[in-house]
Amino acid sequence: LLKQVEQLNHGLDPVSKEAIADGSTSLFAGAAADPNCKGFKSLRHRLEQKKNAGAKFLQTQMVMETKVLEKFCVEIADPLDLPVLAGVFLLKSAKNAIFINRVVPGACIPDSIIHRLENAKYPQEEGVKIAAEQTKSFIKIAKGVHIMAIKAEERIIDILDMADINLQLK
Repeated sequence: LLKQVEQLNHGLDPVSKEAIADGSTSLFAGAAADPNCKGFKSLRHRLEQKKNAGAKFLQTQMVMETKVLEKFCVEIADPLDLPVLAGVFLLKSAKNAIFINRVVPGACIPDSIIHRLENAKYPQEEGVKIAAEQTKSFIKIAKGVHIMAIKAEERIIDILDMADINLQLK
């Protein structure tokens, strides 16, 4: 798909390789990456292939720990000169976190976060607080964040406010 986007950006039909009558596109293609991947050597190789195919940035799966994101950026993304949007996931409860760890490939929610949610008087508020802490921390490492607040999108503003991210909405 990245190669096809690159061809469209050069004004070529990806199938026939002929010039497109309407001209070229200006799509800004990115690729997914999982900083929790255990095999960094193979991850780097796959991301090199994605960059060579036309990826201009990386958007990560959920990241729960700053040190994981730092290692990913320092060892892989920065040397490849690929900006990163770090994935922040809003957890709603300890049960939610345990479920995600069990069924989502590559998910790695640490016990410390699960315990915070278990011990919280208001787990949903604690989830917002955790996401805000991650956002504030990750924004210093990556070029940005993407917040995944499944069925709780209205909480994104709370997360940004708590993280001290000033949005200038027009």
